[in-house]
Parts: sequence; structure tokens; C-alpha cells
Amino acid sequence: MYKSNAAGFGELRQYLDNISIIDSHEHYVNYGEATDALSYILSNYYYSDYLVAGGDEIQPKGLSSLERYERFTRIYRKSRNTANARCMMEGLGQCWGITSIEGPENLKSLEDRLKTYDPSLYEQTLEKLKIKASVMNINSLQIFMSYVDGEKKDQSKSWRFVLPLPSYHNVHTKADLMLFRNYLGRSITCLDDYLESFDCFLKKCADFGIVCLKDQSAYRRSIAYGNPGRAEAEQVFNNIIFHPRDVFGDDTIRPLDDWLFQYAMRKAAEYSLPVQLHTGAMANIRNEITKTNAVHLIPTIELHQDVRFVLFHGSWPYMDEYLFLGKSYPNVFLDLCWVQNLDPIFSVELMKRIIMTVPHSKVFAFGGDTKMIEWTAGYLTLAKDNVAAALSELVDSEWLNMNEAKQIALDWFFNNPNEFYRLGLE
Repeated sequence: MYKSNAAGFGELRQYLDNISIIDSHEHYVNYGEATDALSYILSNYYYSDYLVAGGDEIQPKGLSSLERYERFTRIYRKSRNTANARCMMEGLGQCWGITSIEGPENLKSLEDRLKTYDPSLYEQTLEKLKIKASVMNINSLQIFMSYVDGEKKDQSKSWRFVLPLPSYHNVHTKADLMLFRNYLGRSITCLDDYLESFDCFLKKCADFGIVCLKDQSAYRRSIAYGNPGRAEAEQVFNNIIFHPRDVFGDDTIRPLDDWLFQYAMRKAAEYSLPVQLHTGAMANIRNEITKTNAVHLIPTIELHQDVRFVLFHGSWPYMDEYLFLGKSYPNVFLDLCWVQNLDPIFSVELMKRIIMTVPHSKVFAFGGDTKMIEWTAGYLTLAKDNVAAALSELVDSEWLNMNEAKQIALDWFFNNPNEFYRLGLE
């Protein structure tokens, strides 16, 4: 999809199709049969492009399938050249043999093929893509807990689980404070009880085999976490738990939110578990980008020097700050999940600058950051294109030789995340 004129691009790109991959960030929960073409193809990051191009609801009331398909096609023709759209088509081609979704007849053809869905598609595609492990972030705490508790057993052998942190420290009601009560074995009446319930849950998760903690609170608040005292946090906790029918706002809970987050970082250090943090761009539209700049994390990174932090998404569009953090802090690692298909030119430039500023051992090249294997396939193809472009251009400029470029690519796609998450894969 993305090509470079560098002399070594073709050789390096071919090399990347033959190496093993670790998908450092995914969101799969389950994989059910999809029969509605528009709901299916808008279940990826192209949906944001569709909306800002003038699209609206996927299933507006009172319209026939033909009318919906015709309206979609009008919007798609205005937005089909974005990287998200190209990756969507790449995934459809690899998994379903679909080469066009323009026009009702092509959408109907896709819909007919979706009705033939075979659950084996997931594992077969993983094998074809040579993805040996997927670091799996399940945002729903309830669903995640069902895996930890052994109630759900449908996971892929490739999955490596992540503990989702926001539900633990984003607490607005008494009900929020009761999430881990079952692991404590008694009711929660004070902050010490709540911490003990979380500790019991975290131990069970560690025994289950989680490979890290993940926090995506950037979607709802600034990632400029404070470091309030326990007394201030405890006062907020006591107000929440003593008023079971009240809902407390973000500003009110902030001292407790921040204190619990910093407590979780101390537990991460105790268990030697890394922490994934969302930085930069957010899915969907109309969000406040300044609150997600990775530079806000510096006080937390400084405070917890024994915690290995991995910062997501290239902190797009804040490239310089992102490079500074990777270069300046031994406990900061850089994960280019999502940004590879969010902005390919940004990603190529970022990787070239990373080579010249940051030890390449601190970088992970790919995370699909999606819920469906088709989109993972499309995003991985573009990520390989981007990496081949960045490294081959540095070979052309004689900053690297081809052997060095291949080794860096292998490290970024496999060796670095394998070592960082202690996956133990050969």
C-alpha cells in the first residue's frame, strides 16, 4: 500500500513477510457472525473518516438496504484514500477476496460472503500473518474477570492478557467501589478494604498470567496525574461510599483517582509488570487532544523509576515530545500500535528519527488495536510497508546497512516485545 523509492525497499519488504510477529496491542473479545455489511465494514478506524466526511448513522431508520448502501457509497468516495480506508480494503481482500465496496452490488456481495463466516478464519489468519502472540486488552472489566475466574475458556492460544486499570481508579459511585468485593470475601467499608480487594484481584491476575497493566484514561481525563496524599484521597473515598445513591463528578473524585493510579504503579513495580499507557490520538471524533500529550506523564515516569512504561500510538501528533521521552528515560518504551495506519508518513518519519535518537531496543513496531482479524491483517500490511520504507531510506542514506536494517525490523516486530513482556517465545 505504501511504497518507497529507496533501493532496498523491495528486499526489506519481502523479508518482513517471512518473520514472526508479536501483535503488541489488541482488543478482541469474541468473534461472532456478521451479516450486515455496513455494520461490519464500519467496525474499524475508517468509521471516523466516514463521519468527518459527512456520514451519519450506520442504520438510520426508515431506509432500505439499497438506500443505505447508496448513501454509504457517496460518503466512501469522498474518503476512500485515507490510510484507514486503504487498510480496510486490504483486510477485506486478504480475508474475503473483496476488491471493491463501491456501489450496492459490491456491498451485497460482501454481505453474502459474510453469511458464510467460519470461526476458523481467526486462527487461520493469525497463522498466515505469522502472529505468534497477541497482547490482549479487554476493556470490559467484567469480561476480563470472566477469563481470570475461568468462566470463559474460548481464548486463542496466542492471547496474552492485560489487566485493564481504569475501572479500578475511575470510581464515581459506591457500586464502582464494589467491583473487587468477591476477591476480598467481605464487604468493602473503607479505603484499606478497597486496596486489599484490589490486591487480591491483582494477585489472582498475576497467577493467571497477565503480562502487563493497561490504562486508557486519556479518553476521559488529562494524563497529567497528580500525587495527592492519602488523607485527601481517603476523604473522597469516604464521601463516595457513605452516599450510595450519589454520583460524583470527575473534579470531585480527582484526588482519589490520582492516588489510586499511583498506588497501582507501585503494585506494578512490586510484581515487575510493565504498564501500557494510551497517549495521543483517540478513536472516534470530537475529543480533546491536548490532554493526551505523553509529556504530561513525566512526573509519573520520574516518580516510578522501577516501572517500565510503554507509551502508545506514537503520541500522535506530538512526535517531538514522544521522541524526548523515549530518549531521556530508561523506563520508557515506544509502541507504534495504531499510528502506523493512522498516519503512515508521520510513522515513517518517526521511525527514521527514532533510529537516530533512541536505542532501537525500546521500540515495538506493530499492534493492530482492533477487534477483528480482517483489520489486523490490513493494518499489519501497512505497518510492514512503513517499516520497510523508513529503514530502506536510512540504508540509502548510508546510516544503516541492509543487515542492520533487517535486524532492527526483526527486533521491532518480534524480539523487543517478546523480551519486554517476557513471553518466552523462540
